[in-house]
Amino acid sequence: MSNSQNSFSFIHCADLHLDSPFEGIHEVDPQVARVLRDSTFKSFERIVSLAIEREVDFIVIAGDVYDSADHSLRAQIRFRDYLKRASDAGIQCFLIHGNHDPLNSWDAKLNLPPNCHRFGGDSVTKITATRNGDSLADIYGISFPTRDVNENVAVQFTRNGEAPFAIGVLHCNLGGNPNHDNYAPCSFDDLQRANMDYWALGHVHTRNVVNTQNPCVVYPGNIQGRSARETGARGCYLVRVGHNPAIDLEFLPTDDVRWFGPDDASLDVENIDSFDLLLTELGELRERLRSKADGRASIARIRLVGRSELHTQLLALEVERDLLGSLREAECDRPDSVWIESIKIATQPVIDVEQRRTVDDFVGDFLRAAHELRSSENHDALREMLLGRSESPKVTSSIDEFSDDELLEILNEAELLGLDHLLQDEE
Repeated sequence: MSNSQNSFSFIHCADLHLDSPFEGIHEVDPQVARVLRDSTFKSFERIVSLAIEREVDFIVIAGDVYDSADHSLRAQIRFRDYLKRASDAGIQCFLIHGNHDPLNSWDAKLNLPPNCHRFGGDSVTKITATRNGDSLADIYGISFPTRDVNENVAVQFTRNGEAPFAIGVLHCNLGGNPNHDNYAPCSFDDLQRANMDYWALGHVHTRNVVNTQNPCVVYPGNIQGRSARETGARGCYLVRVGHNPAIDLEFLPTDDVRWFGPDDASLDVENIDSFDLLLTELGELRERLRSKADGRASIARIRLVGRSELHTQLLALEVERDLLGSLREAECDRPDSVWIESIKIATQPVIDVEQRRTVDDFVGDFLRAAHELRSSENHDALREMLLGRSESPKVTSSIDEFSDDELLEILNEAELLGLDHLLQDEE
């Protein structure tokens, strides 16, 4: 951090979800579940340590400090203790609450340490960040008073005063992101009209620098991945503000446990002709993932792909018993453990599916129908077909929750499974 009076730095983070329960893993491995539950705390503790090491002037937290699935007093106490550590180091903190931790949902009204400021939920207010009595920036923010804030809150922000730098702090869905609930929806034009220099946003868990200047608009993402959908490095942004004012962004990974999905954890089994070789290749993949995790623990969802002579045998496996057990052994005793959450069999039989699709018979009809659904630009056709089935009332809610990519993955798996059964009938 420069010593110039006109320059300063701060950390922008969001979506801490402290004490998130990580449902579903405890039943499989309680030790892994405990590591995961502590990971959100360790990630925020790492943010405070980075703030002290980098000598930032303040920390901005853009909502969802806690996780509404568990109104944890433990989370509130530990959060306050981390803020006290920052405050004792002379670092101010400014925070808002979002849809997971609205102001009306927390009964334990713990007092924040000195130098820590929580924005109320009635209207946008302004608090000035200072250093040695000098103004650094005006910070504007508003918390969610209740969970369901569906109106455009961004229109309430407007810059006033003579501060050389202005920051807006908002938990919102910018531009109608379909992968997140549409809380506090707003447009980029709404943000631009407020005349802020920097927008510290929260709610979207994937980091995204929406705009680099006039104004700089940033989603830092969540600080710790919470499922196999939230893969890769998670963390916060270190924001350096210089003259003019020039803004420099540096992403700082803070995740304590890293998730890997099929993009990083796919294994092509085309040249694998025995289970001995398969286990060897899976072990080598595990080591590659360990290296990518940079010393932290990780969780992987592996996907087996490719045409293989082992295809039919793989489909017949009890994956939990036959593969996962040996791969998980001794991993929990390592700080850089790689815990294999699941192995998905997405292999194909040794057959030219494209050629088989051209044959004028029942199998060809089946493959052509699947291909037509997959190739449709309008994925609603697949949903309509599923919802048109007589069984659909039992699964309607589940179908609605699937993304287009997840539905296509299910279609691909159904095509392969159906092909296997049909080819067996041909033999």
